[in-house]
Amino acid sequence: MIKCKRELASEFEMKDLGLMHYFLGLEVWQRPGDVFLSQGKYVVKSLEIFGMTQCKSMTTQMEMNFKKLCVEYAGLNLKNPFEYRQVIGALIFLVNKSI
Repeated sequence: MIKCKRELASEFEMKDLGLMHYFLGLEVWQRPGDVFLSQGKYVVKSLEIFGMTQCKSMTTQMEMNFKKLCVEYAGLNLKNPFEYRQVIGALIFLVNKSI
């Protein structure tokens, strides 16, 4: 690791800030031989932003023709389509980072 840092420092201007704790919505905990990643902080912040901290979870069956449903109803009969898009964007960001 030290050799790698030295080589990078010879090519790029950089600082060693020590162990990472939070990066792009990921919480990072490190100890010798282990790295633990969590998105808990991002999820809690998203729930706060959209006023959903008091909501309860429940299982929901997936709509079989979901793509068709989205094309037919996207943006129609929504009180605030912008807010809907923000919620969906936050969920997509969460799911894509989990894969």
